[in-house]
Formats: sequence, structure tokens, C-alpha cells
Amino acid sequence: MTAPTKAPPAPSRHLTVRGEQIPVVLPNRRDPRLKLSTVVITIHVLGQTLLDFKVSIAQILISMAVCGLIEGVITFRNTRVLAWPASGVLTGSSIALILRASGTPHGDYWSLNGIEFFVMAGVVSLLSKHLIRPTGRHLFNPSNIGIVWCLLVVGPNHVFAQYLWWGPSILGQVLSYLVILFGALWILRAVKMIPMAVSFMVTFAVLIALFALGGREFIAIWHDGPIGGMEYWVNVALSAEVLVFVFFMISDPQTAPRAPEARVLYGAAVAAVAAALIYPQQTEFGIKVSILSSLTVVCAVVPFIESAVRRRREGAEAAGPVPAAPRAPGPAVRPAGVAALRRPAVVAALIIAVAAPIDTALLHDNKQVILIEQGQVGKANAQ
Repeated sequence: MTAPTKAPPAPSRHLTVRGEQIPVVLPNRRDPRLKLSTVVITIHVLGQTLLDFKVSIAQILISMAVCGLIEGVITFRNTRVLAWPASGVLTGSSIALILRASGTPHGDYWSLNGIEFFVMAGVVSLLSKHLIRPTGRHLFNPSNIGIVWCLLVVGPNHVFAQYLWWGPSILGQVLSYLVILFGALWILRAVKMIPMAVSFMVTFAVLIALFALGGREFIAIWHDGPIGGMEYWVNVALSAEVLVFVFFMISDPQTAPRAPEARVLYGAAVAAVAAALIYPQQTEFGIKVSILSSLTVVCAVVPFIESAVRRRREGAEAAGPVPAAPRAPGPAVRPAGVAALRRPAVVAALIIAVAAPIDTALLHDNKQVILIEQGQVGKANAQ
């Protein structure tokens, strides 16, 4: 998750080190990223007090510290400015909001169980942000790719994503939905992402309803027996986990398309890919990974979505009353895509975009995942 970023304010403070004046940029209460941080931290508080989230305060703080440190070091190396790493801290907080280490009980606030997985997810998130930049800006949502990588590579014996059902407290559920919905209005209006969110929710709700009507079911460790029918639709399409995903993750303006038309197409595309990956899944683990992987896949093609919308717009303008001036003949131009395929960042993006959905699809008949969701594994491996 990332919030809209503005150019950092001109630093008014300096730190002198060995005769060198190093500009210092401290947190700014007008920074729009603080809105999203406020919402995420509020959900963390509800998770620790009412919702029985299986994540410790230590895991949350270390995730934030690791990501903040990496972001701060990279920023200083590139700009020679000591800046408050708002994006890195937010990435770490977002990872800890969704990622869970198997065997971490609720209430063990200082548990370091599986802390290495949070650290690895944070490192992957920040490295992808600063290294995979084929268009000059980061291609993948940082926290999303870190979580997806961890879930697929480390696997269900050691990690899982926060449950689709946020219980057991009714009060906690009501408060969490209120925080998510009001937080969404607060943030999405500022970044002009409401049409994108509506596009996702409508497309996703319709497709999941069709799956429910078609008799699709899944099993989850928190539920006795298969979940089907209306319960299937409610637990998938209206899950608090899905709302967090659409309102606070895919709405990242740094990785979403910039044009309003492209954003609507982007929202629908994420929903369609998520539904396609969800359809064969038999377990909650598979469904959650499918939802998260869909953003990884679509982020990889955002430059193509923007290009298609731009060409459509240019074509509409050219078809207007004033004909476009003919181009003078010239030498053939080699397609930019051929040269781009040789760039390491593009190769890495392609590998991720192909591997994520393939590995996700293979979860549908993973026997170990099924045993875990049925509660038939040892305590050490249980979610």
C-alpha cells in the first residue's frame, strides 16, 4: 500500500557531518500518506484488541522499522537527504496488516515467531520498488509483491494471509468496516480513485455471485465444513480483507494508471484476473493468494493499459472534423518493445507477471493447503 506522494518540501533543517551539510526532512502533518497510515494503524489497534489478529506488536514494529530503514538508506544514497521514510514505514505496516506467520497466537504481543518472513517480505517489497522501474516509476505495488512472494515461495506451512472473516467480535467487525469505509472515502476522494474502486467492486461482486450460483465452495480453518452459496459470496466479495485490498492497495496512484479511463479499466481488469484465479480454488489460502496475485499480474501490464487508452484517445481526436496531417515518409523505426525486452527490469517484470498466476493456479489441489484448512496438521504448522 502506498499513498499519493508529493515533492518533498524544501528542507529547513540541516545536519553537519564532517563539514558536510546534510538536509533533513522531518514528518509533515500535511503529507497525504499520513491519512493511509492513520487508517492502517487504527485497523492494527482493532486487530490487537477486538479482532484477535494473529500478529504481534513486535512483528508490526519490526516490519515498519526494516522497511523504513531500507527506504531511508536508499533515499539518502540517491539524494544525500535524510528524509523521514514515510513510504517505507507505510509499506512495513501494510505487510504486517496482511501477512501472518503460522503458529503466532493472538495475545503474544512480543512474539518474534516467523519474524524472518516479515523481514524478507519487506526486503522484496523495497527492492522491487527501487530496482524494477522499466518506465521510470516503480511497476509493482511494493507491499503487494512482497506479500505475494512470501506466500508463494515460503508457502502455507509457514505463512498465510489474514483471514477473509474478521472475527470473533461483532463490535470489532462493525468498527473495522466503519474504519475501512470512512477511510476509503477520505483517501479515495483525494486521489480520484472512487471510479476505479467501483469498477473493481461491481465486476468482482458479479463474477463471485456467478461462482456461488454455480456451486463453488471453499474450506477455511475458521469454519466447520465447506462454505458455499450466499455465504461463499459474502465471505469473498464483501470480506473486510477484500475491501482493504481494493481501497488501500490497488488504489496506489504510483502504480495505477494515471488517466481516469485507464483507471476504470484497471479496476475491472484486477477484478477479472482475481476471479479467474479464484474459480478453481478449494481453500481460503488459495482464494487470498489469488486476490493478491491479481494485482501483481495487472500492475505488470499497466503501461500497456495506459498506451491503449492513449491510442484510443488519439484515434478519436484524429477522427474529428480536422484531419490529422500526413506523416512524411522516413526510415522504418524498430519497435521499442524489442529493445525493451533486453532490459533487466523488463525481464524481471515479465518473470514475475508469468510466475505469480501460474504458482497461484497450482494451489487449487495442493494437498498440504487442504489439510491445513481442515485443521488436520500438527500444531506447529497450523495457521
